[in-house]
Amino acid sequence: MSDEVGKLASAIDAAPDDPQGYAVYGDWLSQQGDPRGELIALQLLPSLDRKQRERVKALLYEPTIRCLPGPLAHWRWGFVHTATLLRPTTATDQVDLGALLRHPSMRFVRAFTLGQEPLSTALATLAANAPRVLSALTLYAPREFDLSLVPTTLPSLRRLGLSVPQMTGRLPLLPGLRAIELAYADFGQAHDELLFGANRLTLTEVKLVVSLEPERALLDAVFSLPNLSTFTLEAQRVGATLLEALEQSPAMERLTRLDLMRSGLSERAAKKMLALTRRMPRLTELVLGDPAWD
Repeated sequence: MSDEVGKLASAIDAAPDDPQGYAVYGDWLSQQGDPRGELIALQLLPSLDRKQRERVKALLYEPTIRCLPGPLAHWRWGFVHTATLLRPTTATDQVDLGALLRHPSMRFVRAFTLGQEPLSTALATLAANAPRVLSALTLYAPREFDLSLVPTTLPSLRRLGLSVPQMTGRLPLLPGLRAIELAYADFGQAHDELLFGANRLTLTEVKLVVSLEPERALLDAVFSLPNLSTFTLEAQRVGATLLEALEQSPAMERLTRLDLMRSGLSERAAKKMLALTRRMPRLTELVLGDPAWD
């Protein structure tokens, strides 16, 4: 990487969601005859006409730009913004993760969903090649997953999603972690130690996705987080367990947003929840929705 490219990339690293850095980089690339410069310029426009949309499609197939099939990558300002790499269904779907992460188009990925097996090997590859501005990571595993395998070399990681049937080990300290999403997992008994122990002081947002009703022990672990401000729950059925866990927790004093849009909350439980929120001084947003799932 030339000194000029390094300076331009570093400017984006410092403010990865500011379009100005990409605009400057794009101008320089255009001066070098690099087609990515034109792609950046087009994707920075507030709207595109039909001809411009067709040109963007063509540029995404340029050999120096294309790195993933369309459905697996979402682009922003000339680079992949979010990427998904799950277990391949056929041999032709195999992707070299290391080569993918080193591809210039992946330089400023902000969110990555990973379910490539074995996940331990995939995570080691990610740790060695992670984009510097990666802020959200979602992991899928079909069986047991060791939490200690989550890379600690992701300085900008703020959101972690885990969708696995069984978790072991202990989630390591991730200094930037602020939000965690847990889906369809059997957490056993040591919820607090496994999931939140090392990160309990930084976590401010938790989302739970469960098949039926969340366990009381898991709710207690979540609501005991000292800086919890946002809690989201998706469940088919929610009753007294949630209400009692919340009412008896310090989260009553801390929550600013409570999202139960897809919680299976009965009308009776919803009325009790509304009454309970009158005792929540910081709550500014309560989301209650249809008890039926989409």
